[in-house]
Amino acid sequence: MRRRIASGLFRSILIALLISSVTISCGMFGKNETVVTITQVPAPVRAAIEKVTTGSKIKSIEKIERNGKVTYEVEYEKEGKELDAYFTEDGTQVKAAQ
Repeated sequence: MRRRIASGLFRSILIALLISSVTISCGMFGKNETVVTITQVPAPVRAAIEKVTTGSKIKSIEKIERNGKVTYEVEYEKEGKELDAYFTEDGTQVKAAQ
């Protein structure tokens, strides 16, 4: 039991360190990426994401800040295909699923 708790704690710390290092390294190049949840995005973005990903499994959402502009990248799986979609802060889809 203690071994499982210690192992879970170690994994959580490792994931936090990896996420923070990605944010820091991207920030050095004028780009900052942060993993967010659907509840952390603005309401217009949330509505657009929910519309585009209906019937899909959302794998991740990243808030990308570059040159003063914010874009949200959504990675999701639909009908067995891995897809990406990008949205501005007002919920406009700027890049279609690929």
